[in-house]
Amino acid sequence: MKKTVLLFVALWSGLASLAQQNPVQSFDGPQPNSFSVTLVPSANNVWQIGKPQKTFFNAAKSAPKVIVTDTINPYPVNNVSGFMFGVPTYTNPNSYFYALRWVQKLDLDTGLDGGIVELSSDQVNWQNAHNNPNVYQFYGFKPANKDTLPSGEFAFSGRDTTWRDLWLCVKSTIGNQNDTLYFRFSLKSDGIQNNKEGWMIDNFRFETTILHPVKEISQIDPVVVYPNITTGIVNVEMKKLKDTDMIDDIELIDESGRVVERFGKNYTKVVLDISNHKPGLYYLKVTTRSKTQSFKILYEKG
Repeated sequence: MKKTVLLFVALWSGLASLAQQNPVQSFDGPQPNSFSVTLVPSANNVWQIGKPQKTFFNAAKSAPKVIVTDTINPYPVNNVSGFMFGVPTYTNPNSYFYALRWVQKLDLDTGLDGGIVELSSDQVNWQNAHNNPNVYQFYGFKPANKDTLPSGEFAFSGRDTTWRDLWLCVKSTIGNQNDTLYFRFSLKSDGIQNNKEGWMIDNFRFETTILHPVKEISQIDPVVVYPNITTGIVNVEMKKLKDTDMIDDIELIDESGRVVERFGKNYTKVVLDISNHKPGLYYLKVTTRSKTQSFKILYEKG
């Protein structure tokens, strides 16, 4: 019993020590353990720190300041703007996760302009955070706001004017490659000006945790597909048993047996948008390295 108590105290002390080191950034002036944010050099970087003064972006989550794609004006056309920061990591067992947390609002041209989140251990090789095998979970945003840009990059897109609490949970295996884990947030716009307000972010917090905040979906089969009645968005999740596991192919098949869309190779978690098809009954054929399964999907236009 004494050993158990001592072990619990040691674990609690270790987690408490890590909690005291959690880097934060709320853009409201100096604070303990705050990390710095650097704008990525470009001719017209639109990211600004200040008080938002737009129609939808009119207040910070924690007043008075946020980081936003211009505090007053719409974001411009043909623009690529970014900011980045690094946070310290620790040599931890693989059971630990690194979790970056923030809140955001969006007002972007759907499927054309987007907000891209990337991570890196060396500032040279950047990985998109969406559909990434090194990311344990990325959640808190509306699935409808995840899109693929014309460039093929996964990004946030569309409008969501509710503050969303996002978690990006990264496996310790990538975080431990260096003593710092880097994150980059980029806005990319096309040549059409629709006077959208852009991307607004507040209250970054970086945590090291041994307990993941959200459990994975319980899976009896290797793959789960949900919801089976959808207004356009379908989630596909594969239970990852080893690093080489991934989805080899996904096909959307109509009632006549015709393949109407093919999504190809994907990581173990992917969000599909089938809203460009006619409402009706479909089958989603998912092929992994171990088996092929078909799932019935009823698409009802919202």
